[in-house]
Amino acid sequence: MSVAAPGRTRTWLRNKGPVLRYGVVGTFNSLLDLGLFSLFSVGLHITVVLANIMSTSIVLCVSYVLNRLFVFRSNRPVRSTVVHFVTITLFTGLVVQSAVIWAVVHLGTLLLPSLSHAILAPFAKLCAMGTAMVCNYLGYRWIFHRRHEN
Repeated sequence: MSVAAPGRTRTWLRNKGPVLRYGVVGTFNSLLDLGLFSLFSVGLHITVVLANIMSTSIVLCVSYVLNRLFVFRSNRPVRSTVVHFVTITLFTGLVVQSAVIWAVVHLGTLLLPSLSHAILAPFAKLCAMGTAMVCNYLGYRWIFHRRHEN
């Protein structure tokens, strides 16, 4: 069994660090988003699109702080990143995710009418979250790129 040299391990972590940190933060944000969405749509009987808007709006705030400070460790000013972050997140969270949720819920209701809303709504949200994940990472990476310090 070989052990990687400390220099190579640090280089690998430096290169893969943002992706690994994005995975951790993304998992946390996804669980928070799914939990809030389920609470709103299943527990409080709010329509799925409105429940998605509410959960996405809350998680957007948490996500911005964690991505800026922990994932990308950005030194760019908030004013130069927040508008772009909100635009990307709102587009993927509200437009893309809402469309996927609406489609999955309506197709699920047509194809499997006996399937419980308590199962179908969270499943639709998971499908939507997967759809938005890659787009968000690419957009966030562009937003939070570190400025080269001279």
